[in-house]
Amino acid sequence: MSTPLEFTATARKGNGRRYSSHLRQAGKLPANVYGRGEKPVSVEIDNREVFLLYQRTIGKNALLTMKFDGKDTTVMFKEVQREPVKGKFLHVDFYHVDPAHPIKLKIPVELEGTPKGVKELGGILSHTTRFIRVRCLPKDIPLNITVDVSGLGLDESILLENVTPPSGVTFMDGKHTVLAHVSEVLEEKAPDPAAAGAAGAAGTPEVITEKKKEGEEGAAPAAGKAGDKKAAPAAAAKPDAKKK
Repeated sequence: MSTPLEFTATARKGNGRRYSSHLRQAGKLPANVYGRGEKPVSVEIDNREVFLLYQRTIGKNALLTMKFDGKDTTVMFKEVQREPVKGKFLHVDFYHVDPAHPIKLKIPVELEGTPKGVKELGGILSHTTRFIRVRCLPKDIPLNITVDVSGLGLDESILLENVTPPSGVTFMDGKHTVLAHVSEVLEEKAPDPAAAGAAGAAGTPEVITEKKKEGEEGAAPAAGKAGDKKAAPAAAAKPDAKKK
């Protein structure tokens, strides 16, 4: 675990958006410090100082030493609010860490080695779980959980139950959580042209042309069905008019 990093905080002298805006213009930030069973403390911190600390410790669950009110207090980053366009810090929340009390946090999982199923058989390694939840005292916080995957063959996995936790650390996730898996690459077969042609022909829908109306050239009269009413007799031809 790395040596705690330091920054200075002073009691906040005001509240509200206007005062926070005034702080930012002066190169400072509003911040809160939370703790187990403690009332939150409102402080002011130097923007650049804390920004650089955050850049150095992001994702590492690092312990920080906050110099405040004449004493040193151990804290961790809890939450950072950023400006959505440029990403500038707007507000920071810290968590007061009690050295004698266990805390719960997420630790990154790092894979080590090249699986034999990848190196020898051309498989693909999947980093299935990238963070796991742990419980430990602040002094026992690990930087990461390292998992050796060099022995994995095809279609094999490493579960959380296969990993020994560091001293003083308890895993909080399920023992069957998959941390890494090697899968086989399935080759796609090229389609058979003959089969594709036959399938295309079989799948071509039959085109049914519209029936021609009775009376149109080439149209056959509709045949009567058995049981249908008799068709009305054709009208008799009119006799020729008598010659005068």
